Amino acid sequence: MKKIAGIAVGTLVAVAAVGTAGAWYTGNQLPTVLDASIKQANDEMAKNLPAVGLSASIELLSLDRQFFSSEARYRVTFSGAFDGEQVQDFELIVADHIEHGPFPLSRLKAVKLMPVLATSNYVLEQNPQLEKWFAATAGTSPLTGQVSLGYDNSLSGTLQIKPLETAVDEHTAVSFSGLDIDFDSTAQAKAINAQGSMGNLRIKSRLESSDAPLTIEIKGMTLNSQTEKGASDFYLGSNEVRLQAIEVLVGDDMPIVLKDVVQRDETAEADGKLSARYGYDVGMVSFQGHDLGSSQMLWSMKNLDGSALQSLVALYGDLMQSDWQYQKTSSETGMPELSEAQQAQLMVDLEKLLAGNPGIALEKLAFKTANGESSLSLALDLGKPESFELPPPLLAKQLITQLDAKLVVSKAMIGDVIGLQAAIAGETDQDAIAQQASMMTEMASGMAQASELARVDGDNIVTSLHYADDKVDFNGKQMTVEEFVAMAFATGAGLGGMGGASMDDEMPDMSELEGLETDEDAEAVELQ
Repeated sequence: MKKIAGIAVGTLVAVAAVGTAGAWYTGNQLPTVLDASIKQANDEMAKNLPAVGLSASIELLSLDRQFFSSEARYRVTFSGAFDGEQVQDFELIVADHIEHGPFPLSRLKAVKLMPVLATSNYVLEQNPQLEKWFAATAGTSPLTGQVSLGYDNSLSGTLQIKPLETAVDEHTAVSFSGLDIDFDSTAQAKAINAQGSMGNLRIKSRLESSDAPLTIEIKGMTLNSQTEKGASDFYLGSNEVRLQAIEVLVGDDMPIVLKDVVQRDETAEADGKLSARYGYDVGMVSFQGHDLGSSQMLWSMKNLDGSALQSLVALYGDLMQSDWQYQKTSSETGMPELSEAQQAQLMVDLEKLLAGNPGIALEKLAFKTANGESSLSLALDLGKPESFELPPPLLAKQLITQLDAKLVVSKAMIGDVIGLQAAIAGETDQDAIAQQASMMTEMASGMAQASELARVDGDNIVTSLHYADDKVDFNGKQMTVEEFVAMAFATGAGLGGMGGASMDDEMPDMSELEGLETDEDAEAVELQ
């Protein structure tokens, strides 16, 4: 027993010695580490923030080194355009209690036994610019966090934005449950992972047009991000944000509710070319207590030259960072005029981007009801023209190498929509509603076929268009571009002649359908 006790005591003494030596080492290394971290952060912000019209810098105000810990203060300064307004020298002061490694006390308490170089515990300090934010959180720091720096320069930590209740003005109040984010990154932020969650955010205000009360509430947000830098210096990987519900309430009406909202994006790179997909899903849309249906939108991009895109982003950032008040603007667009050097760089980047044959596609825009789904898709592939000085028709032919579009309208969905409209309007005669839905569905099918703008394919009304090599395939019919344009104008003029009839004339009154027993009776009402 004495031998075991001696080993235990010896181990504790060894750990204490390592911890003491490590704390001394960290204290001596800290100024160098902080300088390097601040420089890296400033370089990253200088590269990325101008594209959104902002600039920012971090400055170390003070560092008080002690044996086992140090106290630091930083100033973060923002300038640029925020929410449509110019922001100059907006300052945040951050106070930082730095625990020296290898075993900071806060990590030991959390049973995190992996040795680290240091652990930073930071909070915002109050200043006149943050007075309202501090008041909303009862005088406590509204933003706090902890970051641990590993011996391999990796980072891991947390960030918390505190709950708040505040009145923005006499008409607007905000209630926020707080936001928690956990993150980790490799050295130089080559790879970054983050997860976060928020309970709810509620904004109460009034409509300017009618002074009716307006409430917008976002419930149950989670986020997940897994990215790493690619060869083109863009972050690749996936990001996802989920919301349990978004509710919009105007006056005393029933709320408009979007349930199970998901936004996700995925970015990849191969052979210097970037590709990306962006998806937006809504599990259910509800209006006045009625479930209308779900929706989905999916965009994609392909063959984007990474170096050309980086150059375009940098050029855009230069323009955004310029002082718009003194920048020369074009009399036609009101946008800043490019210098000769910027114009030349823009053309070089555009030509390089188009030489890679980029493409953009709305892969799917769909709405699904109980019995049917309607969708729209559109894909556009681009190419590099011989010259941008070509006449517009010829330039368009060389720019657009391929175009595909398809619209699918479900006849069953038309019936569902008519039924929902009737239910929202308070109609209760199900037979009359069904007859009206059937009539409107057949009317839409007949008009589509008569105009030759669509064809009926089973239970769907379909319009399709394919363009390539100066030829058009429209609903299965081959034609030249000129023939297609002439047909479109002619069809548009024909439909325009029907403009004298109002929708009220087209749709029979529900009372006229009551008591009708046969399809022939319904057709007679329609002909009237």
